[in-house]
Amino acid sequence: MSDPPVSAARGPRLRIVAINDVYSLENLPRLRTLVQHHTEVDAADLLLATLAGDFVSPSMLSSLDFGHGMVDCLNAIPITHVIFGNHEDDIPVAELAQRTREFRGTWLDTNVPGFEPPLPASQVLVVPHAGGRSVRVGLLGVVMADATVYRRPPFGGHPVEEANSAALREASRLMRDEGCACVIPLTHQPMPDDRALAALERDPPFPVILGGHEHVVFLEQIQGTWIVKATADAVHAMVVDLTWPAEAPVGAPDLPQVTVRLEAVRDYAEDPALRVRVDGHMAAVRALEAATLFKVAPGEELSSIGARARQTSVGRLFCSRLRDALGADGCVLNGGGIRAARAYPRHFTYGDLEAELPFDNEMVVASLPGSLLREAVAASRAHAPAESGGFLQVDSRMTVEEPGHVLTAVAGAPLVEDRVYRIAVMRELFHGMDHIEPLVRFAAEGPARIPPAGSGREIKEVLVQALCLSLWRNLGSFDAIDADHDGSISPGELAAAVTRFTAEPASDITVELVLKTVDRDHDHRISRGDAEAADVTPLREG
Repeated sequence: MSDPPVSAARGPRLRIVAINDVYSLENLPRLRTLVQHHTEVDAADLLLATLAGDFVSPSMLSSLDFGHGMVDCLNAIPITHVIFGNHEDDIPVAELAQRTREFRGTWLDTNVPGFEPPLPASQVLVVPHAGGRSVRVGLLGVVMADATVYRRPPFGGHPVEEANSAALREASRLMRDEGCACVIPLTHQPMPDDRALAALERDPPFPVILGGHEHVVFLEQIQGTWIVKATADAVHAMVVDLTWPAEAPVGAPDLPQVTVRLEAVRDYAEDPALRVRVDGHMAAVRALEAATLFKVAPGEELSSIGARARQTSVGRLFCSRLRDALGADGCVLNGGGIRAARAYPRHFTYGDLEAELPFDNEMVVASLPGSLLREAVAASRAHAPAESGGFLQVDSRMTVEEPGHVLTAVAGAPLVEDRVYRIAVMRELFHGMDHIEPLVRFAAEGPARIPPAGSGREIKEVLVQALCLSLWRNLGSFDAIDADHDGSISPGELAAAVTRFTAEPASDITVELVLKTVDRDHDHRISRGDAEAADVTPLREG
């Protein structure tokens, strides 16, 4: 979709290859070839490759390297301009600061002015042309200020200015003080906010808004402004050409003609050097992916498919293990936080856990009245069978009667409305994540009832410990595992036991995870005392 084709006689032309929301490295070798193709074939006078936020997190690799591998590969493409997305705030702020230093292009930051190290609020580019005419184009970058999309005060606690206000302010400055013919915003915010930005009264309008945040294609024109967003993970790229007339207009804005096309990266061959680089970064991930945490019993089903619209067995497993590990009466977990939509016929690995729960979230145990819990479950499921991120998965000792989404039992007994239950829950659900209104209202009416930030535990940490403890308990008796009968279990003996139980070679990481869970004195062996303590740790099956 595009404006009418430009004539053969033209002035300066700027080409932008735009992507957004990239969590995986896998498509980047093909993207590099796509960028090189558009650099060389029917070449523009200036080519940019932009990424509109969400790339250092969340992914299994970023849980290990905090986005270092991603930035390294973006440099190799090269991506010329990036901006913050809300998930850039998922990693520690010191690590994020280091990623900004490692990035070799321009990291635009128009509406988080206090971030350290300081980043440019905008950039002015000169688009040349062989005919002697050139134009000045301003770039800026904004990220949404909505506090509910962040898991803490974002970007080190620096204020985030409302995105569209900041974009208009900086665009006006670029036009007034820098002599720009036009301004192009990079944005990371919901599509309704991008539409509002395009519709705001300004002269001249933005020729194009390069957006991010959604993971599906958007290509719309509003009051002369194109809004473009590609699919996530660089599956596609938007190729945008801005072409100015051969002669500057007199008495009118010097605006380009815009053409836009969506291109699939699968149509391009992989760049071999970047594939080697990607594989090098992913080696640690692939080793970690093999670490088995849970064996699926014959005849059982383990699936997360449809977690936003119905109860799933993965949701029940997660909630049950979180409930027990945190010593709660019950657990609820928003289906929008369970992301992989997969079935697991044989086993469940650490890699599967990272894929299902890519975000860091603090789990707390809150005291909730039965009436509130019943109301929250019903409200969260009200949109079913339509998908909703707020759809609350429940544990194995909770019962929800359908239709009607009526919670009738907690902790294996009939729900008592005026009883206060200890419920394991993501802390951010009380502050608006996925918009479960009864929980938000409960927190607003009594903030002191909500456990304070930092008082809980990260969800994957809890689940790894709980699943490893469960795996340990399935390996057999201490004496059966202690093959040389020396009174302690070595890593080799533990590996052999895991292999017997899972019917596949035990990865070194599986052994390390179980050792970390059971070995209390950290001598890299499991004593009989360690085993006895692990065996009596409360962990109900479910």
